[in-house]
Amino acid sequence: MNQSFFKILFAEDNESSAELLIHYLERFNFEVDHVVDGMAAELKLRKNKYDFILLDNMMPVLSGARLANKVPDLNKNTPIILLTASNEKEEVILAAHSKQLVGYILKPFDPDKLLVKIVSVLRIPADMIVDKKKFPFSIERTQNVSYGTGVKLNGCPYQKNAEKIAQEIAFVMKELPGSRKFFIEVSEEFYYHKKAQEILTSLITRLASKYEIKEEDILILSP
Repeated sequence: MNQSFFKILFAEDNESSAELLIHYLERFNFEVDHVVDGMAAELKLRKNKYDFILLDNMMPVLSGARLANKVPDLNKNTPIILLTASNEKEEVILAAHSKQLVGYILKPFDPDKLLVKIVSVLRIPADMIVDKKKFPFSIERTQNVSYGTGVKLNGCPYQKNAEKIAQEIAFVMKELPGSRKFFIEVSEEFYYHKKAQEILTSLITRLASKYEIKEEDILILSP
């Protein structure tokens, strides 16, 4: 049930480009912290430990190349990839002085190739990388001999929140069973979402309020 997540700091001042890459990486089991300038990146690196660092070179305040050579001690062994344009060769040479730099990628780039590079550098076994899109989320009404009527949450709720899931459960349930108690059966893939437990907690609160029952009247069945 426990899923490994890998934490990435991504510094990129082009927010539209950043959003695309963040969504792509978080489709897999990566957590991404995004900042828009080198100084903000340095502050993050002082306070949080990361598994990987992605630095756009041409950022405001402090360039990626210069930051690569002054990474705070907390992340002094964290591998770095520099994202750079083809006309920034001098900056790439500057960044190359960093022992943490494991490569650079020219823009525009293929996110699949970046993922392969990250997985290779971190030596992540293939069976530890989860593509959430392969586990589409669905809800079905079900019965259990011991617990009565309930719903089963199949797959991973990728890009869904507790409010949306509560609405979908209400649509599937229609109405409560006579006992005014029900269960939620959760698949193993549900926990591929990094906030799975947080979603479940909020889900119980929302459903208890909707049906005007106690939270303990909603039973969670986990694998």
